[in-house]
Amino acid sequence: MNQCIREIAKKVIPRPILISVWAFFCHLRSRKTKRLFERAATPAAWLPRETLEELQDSYPLEKTTYLYDEQSMERRGRDRAQALLNMVPKHEQMNRFLDLGCWDGMTCYELQRMKKTAIGIDVQSEGLTEKARHAKTPFAQMDIEALGFADNSFDFVFSYYSFEHFPDPELALQEALRVVRVGGYISLHFGPLYMAPKGAHQSHVITVPYCQCLFRKEVLLKFAQDRGLELNPFHWMNEWRLEQYRQLWSKYAHRMKTVTYYEIDNVDHLDLIASYPSCFRSKTHSFDDLIVSSIEVLFKKLI
Repeated sequence: MNQCIREIAKKVIPRPILISVWAFFCHLRSRKTKRLFERAATPAAWLPRETLEELQDSYPLEKTTYLYDEQSMERRGRDRAQALLNMVPKHEQMNRFLDLGCWDGMTCYELQRMKKTAIGIDVQSEGLTEKARHAKTPFAQMDIEALGFADNSFDFVFSYYSFEHFPDPELALQEALRVVRVGGYISLHFGPLYMAPKGAHQSHVITVPYCQCLFRKEVLLKFAQDRGLELNPFHWMNEWRLEQYRQLWSKYAHRMKTVTYYEIDNVDHLDLIASYPSCFRSKTHSFDDLIVSSIEVLFKKLI
């Protein structure tokens, strides 16, 4: 029911208002848990495997809403391409786009259909759809931290749900700033962040929210092996906390103007923080690290 209400709200309420209202609601809902977190001692860093067994049985596998069928990928690419164009005033000509971590390539495919030049890069190519391949959507297998493009090559650099995977977000931001022209834009939508409820990106196997904060990696790995399940590689996540991203934006504020900035909260699992506050307190002193799940930001390059 809650998910259904959220989806309806997304369609009828302007996004800035929706995010503001949601943030206020999350603040109210989490006040008691935040006090427990801030008062917690920090001797209990990790929970034993027995607790993982108990909690796993308490959290059923959730049906994913992020689908990879052909129709879903086409619709997502179309929606993202249009959203990118809507971010910028129409009088500002945006013709050259770069997608960092493009995976299926469908956003670039749709931008190409809109008569834009769009290049997608990724460290692997197997995610590209047949439609993107058939249309010869420009793609390069490339390291985000060493882009093979000249300075000021693009009007718009963007990334959807990849920035949390880049090994060094600062190097990735530096490269994005290098290849986008002065006056051009950088749009980043990413999450869940590592310390958020699903930040481990293992919920297809470990259904316990915050498993990365409650259990050692070796415990999670052995648990999955014993059940014949396969975890995503741990190095797949850069493990940056929200506070680290905030510091990164601040460090480069002299080079880029923040046009829009949203931090999206997830307070669905406050009960776990309240039950094991010492585990969480031993990982971070910032409660926001635990409840901010994703970031949506648009920067404009100044210098």
